[in-house]
Amino acid sequence: MNADDLFARYARPELARLFRALNLDVTYEAGQGDHLTRRSADGSAAGERVLDLVGGAGASLFGHNHPALLEVARRCLDEQTPFNAQGSIRPGAAELARRLSEIVGATTGTGYVVTLGNTGADAVEAAVKHATVEHRRRLGALEEETELALRRVRRDGIADLPVASGPAAGRPCAEVLSETLDRISRLRGADPVFVSLRNAFHGKSTGAGTLTHGGNVPEDLHVPGPRHRRLYDWAPEAVRGALDAERVAVHTVTVDSAGVPHSAERQLSPVAACFAEPIQGESGVREVPAETLAALRELADRHDAALVFDEIQCGMGRTGTFLASEDSGVVADYYLLSKSLGGGLAKISALLVAEKRYVADFGRHHTSTFADDDFSSRIATAALDLALSYRERVTEIGTLLRDRLTEVAAKWPDAIVEVRGRGLLLGVEFALPQPESALLREVFDTESLGYLVAGRLLHTHSIRVIPTLSAPTTVRVQPSALLEPADVDRVAAAFDEVAGLLSRGEYATVLEHLAVPAAGAWQPRQHVPLPRRDRPAPGTDRSDVPRVAFLANLDSPSKLRAMAPELASWSDEQCDATLDRVWGEMDPFEVARHRVTSEAQGTVEVIMVAVPFTAAQANAALRAGQGAWLRRTVLEAVELGVSLGAGVIGLGGHTSIVTNAARDVVEHDVRVTSGNSLTAACAYDLLRLTLAESGAGDRRVGLVGGIGNIGSVMAELIAPHCDSMVLVGRPGSARRLKTVADRLSPLVDVSIAEDMDALRDCPTVVSATNSADPVILPHHLAGDRKVLVCDLAVPGDVHPAVAALSNVTLVSGGRIQLPGLQTPHFPGITLPPGILYSCMAETILLGLEPETPSPSYGGLASAGVLAARDLAARHGFHPARIVSDDVSVQPWIVDQFSSTIEEHIG
Repeated sequence: MNADDLFARYARPELARLFRALNLDVTYEAGQGDHLTRRSADGSAAGERVLDLVGGAGASLFGHNHPALLEVARRCLDEQTPFNAQGSIRPGAAELARRLSEIVGATTGTGYVVTLGNTGADAVEAAVKHATVEHRRRLGALEEETELALRRVRRDGIADLPVASGPAAGRPCAEVLSETLDRISRLRGADPVFVSLRNAFHGKSTGAGTLTHGGNVPEDLHVPGPRHRRLYDWAPEAVRGALDAERVAVHTVTVDSAGVPHSAERQLSPVAACFAEPIQGESGVREVPAETLAALRELADRHDAALVFDEIQCGMGRTGTFLASEDSGVVADYYLLSKSLGGGLAKISALLVAEKRYVADFGRHHTSTFADDDFSSRIATAALDLALSYRERVTEIGTLLRDRLTEVAAKWPDAIVEVRGRGLLLGVEFALPQPESALLREVFDTESLGYLVAGRLLHTHSIRVIPTLSAPTTVRVQPSALLEPADVDRVAAAFDEVAGLLSRGEYATVLEHLAVPAAGAWQPRQHVPLPRRDRPAPGTDRSDVPRVAFLANLDSPSKLRAMAPELASWSDEQCDATLDRVWGEMDPFEVARHRVTSEAQGTVEVIMVAVPFTAAQANAALRAGQGAWLRRTVLEAVELGVSLGAGVIGLGGHTSIVTNAARDVVEHDVRVTSGNSLTAACAYDLLRLTLAESGAGDRRVGLVGGIGNIGSVMAELIAPHCDSMVLVGRPGSARRLKTVADRLSPLVDVSIAEDMDALRDCPTVVSATNSADPVILPHHLAGDRKVLVCDLAVPGDVHPAVAALSNVTLVSGGRIQLPGLQTPHFPGITLPPGILYSCMAETILLGLEPETPSPSYGGLASAGVLAARDLAARHGFHPARIVSDDVSVQPWIVDQFSSTIEEHIG
């Protein structure tokens, strides 16, 4: 099992599946400076060097494997520096803490006590914990002081003496102090409140995750953490007074030298800390205005809370100053550092707490097995030296990089929204493209755009980027301080190329890196139960026109070009590779909507919903035991249709097959149809008339797919009209076919075959299998007589070469012509204008008759087929006999038999 498969199975299967879909499932085997060496496809030789602009999401400020840091690491190993030496004095950790306190203190004028950890989230959790303890200890000290005051007034005999002045004047001293004690006790017993900003990202652990806003995390992955308030309005006046309602007024009592009690008011608050990133990295590299940071300082002081600056990504010199918050002039009480602190080698973080606020015994009780190790601490100390030495270079190369990217943005304003950030923390926000096709609009959505840009840059320009987590239309640009001006030119040229392609709408080129075969085994996306949502009244949505939804999957990869004309230049192989790669990543989506009018009565609005799998993928998933995933995908499409106001849901193609002829779609106020009854009705009339006109000996029918839903009812319908019938199936199907044959034997001479060659003596052939590939080839048919082949399958069962046989008339059955001159275009349906698949037509017809039950829910019956035929006739929908579904091959309708069929249906 290769590394890709191991990662997919044992490590992070969901990430492996995502990387595979986006063609980002690459492996890097070495890193030096700003470059990573990509492993070659066969692993036999070193691959290409890739310029790394991800920078460890901010951790690689000094590049990969910086020589100075490697030297420290080697020295630690050579000296056999102990890693596990808990319960001792570790000089490396002590030295690092001193250096951090001095460097930050040089800006803030304050000394700090440093708590080391392992990750950024670890530092956030430590800050939450320390602020909680500090808040409770402060309330505890006030509670002790008030209790002492209450005992004193009772001892001195003035408990019932009215307070002489202040807000509690006139009330007995003991009553005032008892009330204050009660309020302090309740506040101290409640969970403290933590404040963070809109779009904040502070990590993914429980406490840090609560402070984080969004982060593209499913609702059920949000684990309840501390009490929290989010500040959405960053206006200074709004920030300052945002939590005034949380404050609790209490009264203190003091007794003067004359024994007279006086009162004063004090405001207490449940707020323990206010968190902010001076530059919000994961929300698209957005700088918090200095005025907002200053207002946060006032808010924290107003509530006697700690102000915490999370500089995990933006600090440590990445913006040109050691702290990104330096330029604001605002000083926090706590600072958080990680990422670059480890120099790209060590996993380490630090919480710095101002000495005057530090809880003395916090470090005794907040411990970690892997914190304070000398190995990480010595590397981090060396990283501090590098950070200080590179400050001017960060400013210079960062300014050059931003200026060049800003020039690109100005050149392509419809492709790039903005370039943001300072120093070597930059973000390039791309505008959401608006392709013509609904399919590509779904592909280029807010979640995928940044990754698609990343794929283009990687595979075409050997430049590595990824989007920011909470704002994936923004690509992070976070190189190391070692970046050279030549690299800046290369980056600008690459962004210019991608922006130009997007601006010109050359989406086929942007996506061509997806159109190559994927490595590794495909795995379905794990099902995530969605929260229950209210449904609109079925059939309408702010409109009096009935609404139906028709669900369709792609019958073949080549139809990708019909769904997305922007990909017209792609080959079948590219379409196939792309669909295989993105299989399972897309959700069902609306393709188009049109109104269709009945010849007899009314109009219905038809919404086409794409279900993102092909027929071949459906069959492969069923064989692999992944039918449950297929069903859920269809059910999600059903839910989408219902949410759009559809009163009828039609299941086209394999969507009915994978839901057990629609039986797995459980709805009580929405009608569901597979549309198979009308499909069978169209073919039945044609075949019946053909057989009636055939001479003796020419009424032998070969039926392929007799086990299926359509095939079995077709056999039953046409059995009385033919002299003999052969049921043909794949090897091993005889036992199941015998069940059908036994039912037909009173009506016709019936036989069973497991070889397609049995069709050679059949003048009439009907096929309705679920195969994704053709099953009837030219050599399977007679060559010395006329043969009518009625292909009811989508995708077709008959190989295209059969249509070229001069003795064969190939009819793609199950096609309906709309009344009048209506020609709605539904992308992906490559039929002549005005022609629809019968399953779609049946869906529309049910929308026209709200009281008519579905004739195609579950197994088909002859009565349902005849009812669907009558339903079509009432509204002027007529069967169409066409030679090919591909308009580019045969753009015309064969009208032979059409008048006879219409006369019969009428």
